[in-house]
Amino acid sequence: MNMMIAKKIYNLIPSDKRRGLPLMLLTALCSAVIDLVGIAALVSVLLVVLDENFLVNTPIFAAIYNAVGFTSERAFIVAVCGAVLLLIALKGVCSVALGQVRGRYMMRLFADLSQRMYDSYLSRGLLFVRSHHTTTLINNVNAMCHRFANGIVSPLLGILTELVVVAVLLVLLSLYNPLIVLLAVAVFVPVALVYSRIIRKRMAENGREENRLQVAQNKTMYEALRGYADIEIAGAKPYITARFARGIESLRHYSLRAMLMRASSSHVIEFSLVLGVVTVIVVGLLAGQTVSSLKLFLGVFAVAAYRIVPSISRIVGSWSEFKRNQFVVDLLSEELSHKPQQTSQTTEKLPFGQTIELQNVEFAYSEGSPIVENFSLTIHKGEKVGIQGVSGKGKTTLFNILAALYQPQQGALVVDGVAIDTPELRRKWQNNIAYVSQDLFIPDVSIAENIAFGVEKGKIDHERLRRVIATAQLSDLVESLPEGVDTITGEAGCRLSGGQRQRIGIARALYKEASVLMFDEATSSLDEATEREIVDAVAGLSKADHNLTILFISHNPKTLEFCDRVIEL
Repeated sequence: MNMMIAKKIYNLIPSDKRRGLPLMLLTALCSAVIDLVGIAALVSVLLVVLDENFLVNTPIFAAIYNAVGFTSERAFIVAVCGAVLLLIALKGVCSVALGQVRGRYMMRLFADLSQRMYDSYLSRGLLFVRSHHTTTLINNVNAMCHRFANGIVSPLLGILTELVVVAVLLVLLSLYNPLIVLLAVAVFVPVALVYSRIIRKRMAENGREENRLQVAQNKTMYEALRGYADIEIAGAKPYITARFARGIESLRHYSLRAMLMRASSSHVIEFSLVLGVVTVIVVGLLAGQTVSSLKLFLGVFAVAAYRIVPSISRIVGSWSEFKRNQFVVDLLSEELSHKPQQTSQTTEKLPFGQTIELQNVEFAYSEGSPIVENFSLTIHKGEKVGIQGVSGKGKTTLFNILAALYQPQQGALVVDGVAIDTPELRRKWQNNIAYVSQDLFIPDVSIAENIAFGVEKGKIDHERLRRVIATAQLSDLVESLPEGVDTITGEAGCRLSGGQRQRIGIARALYKEASVLMFDEATSSLDEATEREIVDAVAGLSKADHNLTILFISHNPKTLEFCDRVIEL
């Protein structure tokens, strides 16, 4: 891992989480110490069992033996075994507790990164959201942030822990017998390095491809569910199913490759362990030692290998996991380099008593020529203005500019002489607006929460709710439902008819007490009778409140007959 990657990882960790890094390092060191205590305990059992003269050769055992008052070596050995068993049990409990500390840190890190990414995306505006696929953004917010915490930071801390264990263990073994250390280093390290070098690049490539395929599968599933009716009518189910199956097969292939590469590490380490034992025996015999004299040496080597081998295996496995997820570092660094745009949460409304003006406005999407060019318009308070024109002439774009969702490249949106050109002014202006589109946003919550959209359930004004339901002609619907206003609407309002969804939009506008109502093709998908009902309801709102400004986009000239004037684009 080069310094540039290390710096990116450090910068991605929020400042408050960086303060938790010393604690994570401490837990890593504690885990290492606990493991070393476990190894020392096992070595103790090995010494008292294999060395017949352990009381003579090991002064500390002799001191304990005499201090406690043992009268039998067998009783002492049983006591040592019992103490070691208890120690190993305590070691397990401590290891689980330390693991929980690390796990909570990783989840907090994931949650913080995910929230930052979410806030960054929502602050970049409608144009950014519309230019990126929904499933890609969702994957970045959820899966990529999770991968960073558990596939980057966690493996690196794991590697640190195991390196400390191996280093300290090798130092202690060198004090006992340097030859064991030389053998361990000569056998295990080259095998690990060769294996890591072989799989490193493969794991990095495999991780990127796995993520690409996972996003593609999410897109296929999302599109299949959203377009189910069209797929069914067109008889396109075999095509969609085959497309999904091909994606699954590709994803299966790369996931299997990753699994095999991770699993192979244990076999490589197993081979190195057997190689080490064979080396100890062969070197010892060649040096003229007897098989009997090799027993203790081989036993200590085996106990050391018992801990060193898993450590090396985990180091290699963690490194492989890091390389598999390394692409996430660049992705998150790029995404989070865009500082969240300044937004305002004020509930104050911009004073609007005279006119809304578009002054020589020009707007173009990045990939094309201006869709709105040198366009000027003045709308007076209380006017009912219709907008029509063939598709692609910028009707919805114009609405998005009027609603301050798009910032024009030239010209300005001006309300009562005030240019709407700052986040705070945009928020204050939008507090005056209610927007009802053909595909009205209906979250899967209750009718009450949909009408009082953006208001916590416990803070809904039920008297105001009752009034707007009556005005939007939803009373019959609500009264016919067993749960009334608490009835859940279903995903995208699937339990409501088209006309009922649009009436929900009207009721939402009334609950907000908006002074400007914007209808973007709000009736184009409705049958003629329902469309007439909705238009009459909108016209009735205008008669009831002469200060209410209404902007209505429609392809149907009859729909716009209630308007004071119609603008042709």
